[in-house]
Amino acid sequence: MNLDTDLLHELSELFVSDLRASQYYNQLSSDERANLEHRLAKDAARGGRPLLPGALPEDIERTELAALDELGIELPTELREIFAEVDGFSENGVSLYGAEQDLPDEQAYGPTLVAENLSLWSVMPETAGKYLFVGDSDLWYFVFDLETKQYVVVSRSTLKPVHSFGSVAELVNDMLKQALQIDLDGDTESAPVPNNAVDS
Repeated sequence: MNLDTDLLHELSELFVSDLRASQYYNQLSSDERANLEHRLAKDAARGGRPLLPGALPEDIERTELAALDELGIELPTELREIFAEVDGFSENGVSLYGAEQDLPDEQAYGPTLVAENLSLWSVMPETAGKYLFVGDSDLWYFVFDLETKQYVVVSRSTLKPVHSFGSVAELVNDMLKQALQIDLDGDTESAPVPNNAVDS
């Protein structure tokens, strides 16, 4: 299964709409606003998703190396492919962690995969080496289970798996629906985690 590009475009449009309604945007000079609108239109004309780009190849490579060096794990191939499509997002309490970036000190585009895992593993050592956290929400962590090689949703309060997915694309599509507040009732893409996959 692939990422749902309609959901990605909808989220991009939401980001652009939020930007245009922001105090930042309204305080731009008319020239700055025109320049920004030109850049957004140029991105859209090239088939891009304004404010929701894929990661640069060098950022994906940097993330692979950091995951190996700092986390001691090899980044799953399909997660690298997701980064090429969308370099993370945060909306309505749902975050997909992005690739590591080479930015000046203290600047960050959003939560990054390796940094978030280092932080989470330090406060929840029982998850170190067990889960690769790929995102979160108010109620859930979205993870790659390093033992079972499955993408699952775990409860923030119990750290127990509650849903599994056949691919990272299915997981991210579910995250996009949550971020866009699309009704998930009747959605059959995710499945409860089988009893044998849940630790007692």
